Amino acid sequence: MNSLNLRGLALASGTLSLALLAATPATAQGDGEWSFSSNARFRAEFNDNAPGTKDRHRQRLRLRFGANYRFNSELLVGARVTTGNPDDPRSPYVDLGDGFNSEDITLDRLFFQYTPEAVPGLAVVGGKFGPPVYRNPIYGNLVWDEDVQPEGLGAIYSWSDCMGFDEFHVTAGQLAAFEQAAGENAWATLLEVGGHIDAGDDATFSGAAAYFFYGDLTPSGSAALAADLRGNALTGSELTSDYGILDVNLAYENEDVIFSGEFIQNQRADSSVGDTGFAVGAALKTEMGKFYYQYASIEQDAILTTYSNDDMIMGTNFNNHMAGWKTPLSEQVDLHIWVMAQEPDEILAGVIDEMVYRIRFDVTLHM
Repeated sequence: MNSLNLRGLALASGTLSLALLAATPATAQGDGEWSFSSNARFRAEFNDNAPGTKDRHRQRLRLRFGANYRFNSELLVGARVTTGNPDDPRSPYVDLGDGFNSEDITLDRLFFQYTPEAVPGLAVVGGKFGPPVYRNPIYGNLVWDEDVQPEGLGAIYSWSDCMGFDEFHVTAGQLAAFEQAAGENAWATLLEVGGHIDAGDDATFSGAAAYFFYGDLTPSGSAALAADLRGNALTGSELTSDYGILDVNLAYENEDVIFSGEFIQNQRADSSVGDTGFAVGAALKTEMGKFYYQYASIEQDAILTTYSNDDMIMGTNFNNHMAGWKTPLSEQVDLHIWVMAQEPDEILAGVIDEMVYRIRFDVTLHM
């Protein structure tokens, strides 16, 4: 699921190239409609690591530019470019201090979306697109990082006033996790059901249950997956566990507060490895911004770290406290300050039993 590399392009030429590439069909269509989105983020990060390892403090940048073209009421085509290492789909950030080198621009989305008028409520998407799953509203990257853009084919069907829900949906996706010319391919299948209930006074109950089924991620003819993992159990160069991850999210939100809970279980994990995780969190909305806290506990093979969060120092096998504050500085500028304290859930070979800390300051400009 790596990004498509446009290595060597500067930021300005990368975004301009996308706009020019997409402009050709717009002229030909005449009656089409464009929409654009872009943002830039500046991050300062401070890491207090375990004894025996060096602390790391760095500054980071992220730039994204997206363009959608709607051909008609049924068909939309979209694309997005972003900064970041094309071989690391979990992170669109670039670190400052690499000898003043130019940074990579990658194409991390290129998709079509078809919403047939003959089947109201149905949307079909294909290509490389944003993750079509419901997320924990406090921190939603534990199972699938929002920066990882899946590749393949997906569909979502939604109903209004269904089974007591004001909105109910079913999502399915068949994703190409690993394709190779001279060996087996690895596929992933996504299924999700979810919805929300309006409880009055701007209050909403929402939730979803998703199941991520992964085929053999180290098929014959492939290189070992170990370099992409961040703590999952290995037996030689093979994954110790298979992966079929159940992810259940429930949340309550009104104009003042948010409460959330998440349960995670790898139902295909090896019996020798921990397979369960959970998170509970809350947020308070004030005139000064949103204040939030979440506690998460994740066992070693509860998640697949190739595609899960990269915000935490440990990829898995952790107990994590996360607290933060988000506030707008203006109509186009947001500030986010967050702190993480993390320790191992289980002491394994090579794991240091110490609390580690990460502090981030993010300023995001929406352009």
